[in-house]
Amino acid sequence: MNHRRHCPRTQRASLEHQSIEGMSPQSTVRLLLRAAAPTTGAFSSPYWALKRAPVESRPTGGRLVTVLAGALGVVLAASCASTPSSNVETQPTDTTTATTSVPPAPTTSATTPAQTSAQPPAPTTTPATSSNGETSATTDMTAPSTDPITSAPDTPSDDVTSGELGNSGLSSGHQPSTGADDVSTGGARTPVFHVFLLLGQSNMAGYPKAQAADKVEDPRVRVLGFDACAETGREEGKWDVAAPPLHECWNGAVGPGDHFAKVMIESLPEGDTIGLVPCAISGEKIETFAKNGGDKYSWILSRAQAAQAEGGVIDGILFHQGESNTGDPSWPGKVKQLVTDLRADLGIGDVPFLAGELAPTGNSASHNTLVNQLPSLIDNAFVVSAQGLSVDPADTQWNLHFDHDSVVTFGQRYAATMREALGW
Repeated sequence: MNHRRHCPRTQRASLEHQSIEGMSPQSTVRLLLRAAAPTTGAFSSPYWALKRAPVESRPTGGRLVTVLAGALGVVLAASCASTPSSNVETQPTDTTTATTSVPPAPTTSATTPAQTSAQPPAPTTTPATSSNGETSATTDMTAPSTDPITSAPDTPSDDVTSGELGNSGLSSGHQPSTGADDVSTGGARTPVFHVFLLLGQSNMAGYPKAQAADKVEDPRVRVLGFDACAETGREEGKWDVAAPPLHECWNGAVGPGDHFAKVMIESLPEGDTIGLVPCAISGEKIETFAKNGGDKYSWILSRAQAAQAEGGVIDGILFHQGESNTGDPSWPGKVKQLVTDLRADLGIGDVPFLAGELAPTGNSASHNTLVNQLPSLIDNAFVVSAQGLSVDPADTQWNLHFDHDSVVTFGQRYAATMREALGW
């Protein structure tokens, strides 16, 4: 039977799991000797010998380090005792376990703003033609006479790298959390009301007529009424189950927001809901929505705040606009200012901002060069591609509106981009 020397793992483990960062040389050697003490006998180790020696006879400074380092070599050599073993070396079982205390992850809950948002008066809508030839709705959507409340909930901002998906280092943002345990409900998960703003002009509002498949409802997806609509029974400023038209009632159209929500709801836990806040107006320039000089900013703000007052957490902004500003080099900067103002006034941090390209075969296709500048100007902004999408053949006058199937695909692309940006 062979005899081999074994240095117990317990000895090595005790040394490996000690932190010596920042210790003095004396403390470092003392720690190593203390670790070796159990293997040599508590009172036979150099550590305890020095511990019991008279103070005046103990070495100090550099000499202490030299003495202890030499003693350490003797101790470690002595600790490797000869023990009988078989021809095959058998490692002793490691009974030392390093236990790391990991603090629980903080639970973030959306705070509902303590506010009451005055509802804007119901808009009166009639078809009209804009100066650029695009059909628009002449809509009286004047904001409430009182200043909108600009207090906002404490909502954590997302740490998501801006840019096109696939090229950016995305980290999760407003994830559909498993929910904070609610003590009042015996630990049941608290449902979340996820809100998305829909901004822009006619291609966000929708151009092609909604079909039966578009109108299939999911009670978990809601919409804040855009105007009074006899067809849907919807009232302006009141929540209802979402179905097209989400925007102007007179047009009866399907927009990207409809199929965006149909995809997004599939990612959410049971009990969570989605709220769409439609704010797109056909035929309008970006200046219409500006905080300074525009006449629809306060209207958008009041609608978003109404969603927050219902306990909604604004998770993102969908945007499609530019046909009325085609080729305007100042347009990207104006979009940036709009996003900056909304994020600040709503207190929503850098939630994802998604801008869709214009129809690639339409009259405004050249504007996509400016659309693709937005991620470099706006934090956490992304461009949703319109490649392969088609102009509606019925749009013979302006040649810039997407056809039905393209709108469906576009909505799904918005959803895919938003899901990745949010880490869903």
